[in-house]
Order: sequence, then C-alpha cells, then structure tokens
Amino acid sequence: MTDRQRRAMPRPTGVRIAGDRYQWLHAWRLCMRVLNEQRTHNTLNPGTAVGVEADDAGNLDDIIYYRAAPPNDYAQVKYAVDARTPVNLEYLTSNDLLKKLVSSHRHLARNGDRLRVVLITNRAIDPADLLLRDRDARDGRLVPRAAQGSPKSDRGLARKAWAETAGVTETELLAFFQDFYLETSQDRESLRREVSLLMTANGLQSDDRAIDAAADWVARQVEDGHQRLSLDDIENATTMLSLRAGTPWTPVSIATLSHDPLADQAQYALDWVDRMDGDDAFIKVAPKPPSTWEQLASDIEQIPGHLAGHRRLLLTGTMRQATGFKAGTVLRRVLGYEVGIRQGDQLWSSDVTTAALVPTHHHRDLGLGDDPALVVSVTTDATDAVVNWIERTGIAVGTVHTALPEGGQVGPGSVPDPEAASALAVGIRDVARQIAVPTGTLHVFLAGPLGLAVILGHHWNRVMPTAVYEHLGTTEYVQAFRISA
Repeated sequence: MTDRQRRAMPRPTGVRIAGDRYQWLHAWRLCMRVLNEQRTHNTLNPGTAVGVEADDAGNLDDIIYYRAAPPNDYAQVKYAVDARTPVNLEYLTSNDLLKKLVSSHRHLARNGDRLRVVLITNRAIDPADLLLRDRDARDGRLVPRAAQGSPKSDRGLARKAWAETAGVTETELLAFFQDFYLETSQDRESLRREVSLLMTANGLQSDDRAIDAAADWVARQVEDGHQRLSLDDIENATTMLSLRAGTPWTPVSIATLSHDPLADQAQYALDWVDRMDGDDAFIKVAPKPPSTWEQLASDIEQIPGHLAGHRRLLLTGTMRQATGFKAGTVLRRVLGYEVGIRQGDQLWSSDVTTAALVPTHHHRDLGLGDDPALVVSVTTDATDAVVNWIERTGIAVGTVHTALPEGGQVGPGSVPDPEAASALAVGIRDVARQIAVPTGTLHVFLAGPLGLAVILGHHWNRVMPTAVYEHLGTTEYVQAFRISA
C-alpha cells in the first residue's frame, strides 16, 4: 500500500464515525466534569448528569450538561475533517444552522428557563468575520462587543446580516447572544489532552487505552437509548472499566501563556494571559507594563485563601518555569499541601514514594560578590549562558553552582518518570541547602521541565532567601520572583 493510499481522505462513513467519536469524547469530558464537581465541591452549582442525543432538545440534543439549578448547557457538536470550512456567517447559514440554534434556544427558554447554547467544533474562527473574531476569549461569547456600534457601523451592519440569517430582530439576536457560547478550534488531540487531564484530576487512569474505553462506553449508552448519564452511571462506568488509579485531585489553574480550558473546573483560576507581553504563547515571558512580576507574585500568593481546605492540588494551565516554581513554593509540603502537574503523558506529583537522588554538582568561581547562584540544568546545560549574563550585568555572585541529573546527562528525556522527578527535586533542594550562606540571596536559574520546577518549589524549605529568574530568550534573563525560604 502506498503512502497516498494510506493517507486518502476518509469516505462519508469514515467522516461520520470520526464525528461520532468526537461527540462521545466531549460527552465523556462532561462526565468527568460532573464527577470532579461532585467530589471537590468546587462550584456552588455542580453538574449532576450528562445528556446525549436527548429527546425534546431540538437541534441542541447532541450533548446536554445538567446542573443542580439552571442554566443547563445544550450543545451542538460539529466536526470537520479539514480546515476548508471556517466558522463564519456563511457557514452558519449553511443548513440553516444559525436559524436552528436560535429557534431551539427560543423553544427551550419558552417557559422562562435559563440555559446556555454551545456550539462545539474543531473548526477555526474566520478572522474576516467581524462578530466572530471579536468574541470574548474568556467565555467564548460574542457579547459585549457584538452589541456595540451604531446601526450604520461595520458592526451594526454585521448584526443586521446575522439577524436576517437567523430570521429574528436584532433585539432578539442580542438576547440569543447573551446565552450563546462558542468552543472552537479544539481538534481531537487537544480534546484528548483535556479529557486526560480531567481523568487525572479524578484519580483515574488517563492513558489512550482508558480514554478510548470511556468513549466506547458513551457510544454503548447511545446505542442502548440511554439518554441521561447520571453521577451513579458515571461512577459505575469508572469501576466497570477498571479506570480507578488513585485519590482525586483538586484542580488549581494558573494561565500566563494561553487560556486554560479547564479554568472553569478549577477550585481557583488565575488568568494572566492578557497581562503578559507578546502576541502568542511562544513568546510570552514577562508581564506587560504596567503589570509587574510583583503583582503576579501577589496573585499567586493569594491562592491558598481560595482553596476551601483542599490540600491535594493539581496545577493546570500554561506557565513558564519561574512561575511554576513560585506556585510550588506557595503550595509547599511544609504547609501541608501535595501538588501534581501533568508533564507530557505523565502525572508528576509530590506524593510518590522515592528516596532523594544525589545530583551531579559542579561549580565555577566568579568572585563578583558573596551570593551563591544555582543553575538547574536538566533539559540543557545553561551554565555558560547564566555565567555570561551574570558577568555582563554584575550581579554580586561569588560562585555559580550547577545541579544536573545523576551522571550529568541532560536532555529532554533525562527525567524519565514521576519518581525520578521527585527524587531529583529533593536532591536539588539539598544542594541548595549545602551552598546556602548566612546572608544575601540565592539566585536560581531553571532549565528543565515545568513539572520539575513546580515540585522543586514545593520542596523549597530551610534554604535561604531566593531570587528565581526567567529566561527572556537569546542571552537575557530577568529576575521574576523573590521567595522567603
């Protein structure tokens, strides 16, 4: 079989199967939300059940998220095998999709019931569509911006076109927009990562086998006409499928690079994405003035006051190493916390049983002052870059110490598993204690996985006052946080 034959686009049956699998994965994602909200009590209005292909929901029957009190979420799921059809008014006009969504919303809200209409698709937003491109990134709604502008403005003309397509007045359209949410650009891989993270939070196995088994279970419920999946159904499924792996975690979200899709599931969510400098997650490193590192530090330090007694915490969101280290120090073991974070396909956590690992340790004398510096070199050896920067900037560092994995081997795979990460973190902490001096500051530079930075911060105790630095790219660093230790 040639590569061309192997990579041919799927036929209609294959497209339908792929779309169904996409819907079943989203249904299981919401099952995991129900389970997490019921276990952690992290919301005042938890989910109670998930509907799939439900009767009496019009065109919003694909997935329903039932809560203890309104609003419930009614979702239409649309899957595409390619990127030829972005989400824009033309797409929403095809098959009268917008008109059907508005009509179903009116039908379901006819008795004054509150609800949320959700369009879920792996399609991307068309950047040329004025109303869609200005949607609120925090919740996916088109308001408040869609309501702005005079009738003759570009936005006003766009509103008129949408209202005509939906067959309603602009006032009715804006009322619909209040309850209309878009979840776009979530391909199957990113969806699987989100599902996996939720399964981890619930103390379940979360590898590909477990995810596929769960999606198959949803499919069987649909085949059997089981339209409402209750908490008991979901609990029974985790037992029947042998998914249980450990004690559940309470999610805490810290997002500085891109918005966290699990933020609404977190006991507490901190979103600094729009306060960091840069247009995308790859170049965001430092706060954008007037925001400062001190303000970010203060926000992170407020997290314990929002945990309602939860002590077993799963960090979600996107952040760089200095922020992860700072979060770990706020949630230190000495304060009674345990922390976990997904590192690739693994859960790295502070509660694994392991002995301290003795890192490879070498040092270089600079003679610029009395402070020690510690370079944590795991994915790469950053010693030369750090030394050059210290010498150029004149920080009062006497000796630069480098801690590497046992044997001095650095690289992406140098910390292979959670046990190695926890052991290395404790070992590096012990090195920091050895090089500490009675006064001054320990300057810490991190070149390794985010998970290691979090766990290292979690164990950072009885060291000395610490300044942790962030790499700005090329040859520059910046002091991010100061930590009492």
